Amino acid sequence: MFLEWKFKRIRLKEQKKLNSSNLYLYKSMTVYIQNSHLSLFEKEDILQQIMDMMLQAQLEGRTVDLIVGEDYKSFCESIIREYSSSKNSIYNLLNYIQKTFLWTILISLSIMLLEGILSYPSIFAININQLVLAGVISLIIIPAAKKERQKTSAIFYIPQRFYSINKGLTKSSWYAFFSALSLLVLLNLIFEKTMGSEILTNPIALNKIIPYTAVLFLMIISIEIYKRIYNRL
Repeated sequence: MFLEWKFKRIRLKEQKKLNSSNLYLYKSMTVYIQNSHLSLFEKEDILQQIMDMMLQAQLEGRTVDLIVGEDYKSFCESIIREYSSSKNSIYNLLNYIQKTFLWTILISLSIMLLEGILSYPSIFAININQLVLAGVISLIIIPAAKKERQKTSAIFYIPQRFYSINKGLTKSSWYAFFSALSLLVLLNLIFEKTMGSEILTNPIALNKIIPYTAVLFLMIISIEIYKRIYNRL
């Protein structure tokens, strides 16, 4: 992860050399690539290669259309497919699980922090309902949101981006929303029937969650090690 951050710092410094039109195009491509399912290292590797090609074309006075083509999204998608095709199904599954676990932990910690700030006295805790919500958001909502962000990758002004998303919300987005809602209701019903309604809202203290969080972090790290070894083969 530290290597990716190093590459990102270099990339952000180098992109300042692009002229205004090329920089706008590069930023649009950056948003599209970053919202793909690829790993952080793969994303930075792709963005650095694109940067080098665009800078070389700019230096030689050539238009970047000769490299990217008329549709930058198609260009980005072809690169993503090329990287994905080199990975087996186990790698892709573990990558998806890793991201889901990581988002679930981050969302759960955010909920606990908010609960601690709003409650008096401050109690950093979370209940099963909130854990289920965090899991559903990580599993369905975030991947769907990333897909939508790819469609508006050329828009950087936040109000305009929200307007564009709301105006052109696709069927897949609605399916994702209703799938998440249905899964949330179903899981709540299952937990309510098997464990009772009271246990769903009973707060679970931070010290009781730490061991489970540690296990998830170990799984995330183990998957990352597997991915690094796989990419070196």
